[in-house]
Amino acid sequence: MTAFEDTLERFRVAVSGPAGEIPLARAALLIAQSEYPDLDVDAHERRLQDMAETLSQQLARSAGSEHPRHVVQAVTQLFFRELGFRGNTDHYDDPRNLYLNWVLSERRGIPVSLAIVVAEVCQRAGLDMQPVGLPGHVIVRYQPADGGEAVYLDVFKDGRVLSEADCQLLVRNLFGARIPFKPHYLEALSPRQTLQRLLHNLKAGHLQRGDEERASRVIDLLLAIFPWDLDEIRDRGMLRERLGDVDSALTDLEQYLRYRSGARDVDTITETVRSLRRHAQGRPGSA
Repeated sequence: MTAFEDTLERFRVAVSGPAGEIPLARAALLIAQSEYPDLDVDAHERRLQDMAETLSQQLARSAGSEHPRHVVQAVTQLFFRELGFRGNTDHYDDPRNLYLNWVLSERRGIPVSLAIVVAEVCQRAGLDMQPVGLPGHVIVRYQPADGGEAVYLDVFKDGRVLSEADCQLLVRNLFGARIPFKPHYLEALSPRQTLQRLLHNLKAGHLQRGDEERASRVIDLLLAIFPWDLDEIRDRGMLRERLGDVDSALTDLEQYLRYRSGARDVDTITETVRSLRRHAQGRPGSA
């Protein structure tokens, strides 16, 4: 078993439990370990726990610390002033922004990776902080323990507090009128959804750089979460075809055709399968 296969199996175990019990930080660190085989996952989890203990101590020392305004001030003070986390605006497309070990070391990231760090640390400190998946931009939502009004923070912009109107404007600025704002955009992402957002960004980053081997490994991770995502199975098959892995490419693409016979790209995929079969039959030793 290769180092990646070992990490993939441990990732599959991590994301296979009940939705509420999936360890988001650990799963994200296993994604990082797929790129950095020597990464010590436990050590990085301890770093998150240390930050959570610091936050808990600061909240305990703060007068009126249970008031949402004080909680938000403590969170932004710790992450964006004392620890210096910030959005990596200079190199947004750098895939390292998606690897949690690099984010923790360099204190830089993009919305989804920063949201994972902030939400995980806050949850370990007893705060109900969750990633929220606005179209094109992940933020976090703090839900006060007293059931009061939720507070939204843009972790890519130094923890800027957002109103619902601000969230609507953010989406409109990204997509114009093409994507009308819907109330469910402000709902919390599940751990699986958050990991999917992270992996989709990572896949896109590798493809932009022409790194098909890494992109294929990212799809392996995506399929560990959602094994029947036929679009990902198709994409992996096409990448494997370009990488020369004929048998695995055929397995993926034939599965896609079996269950997506009415897809718009069926003719293209069918022709690719025919070409792969001819190649397989022409190999030495084939029947």
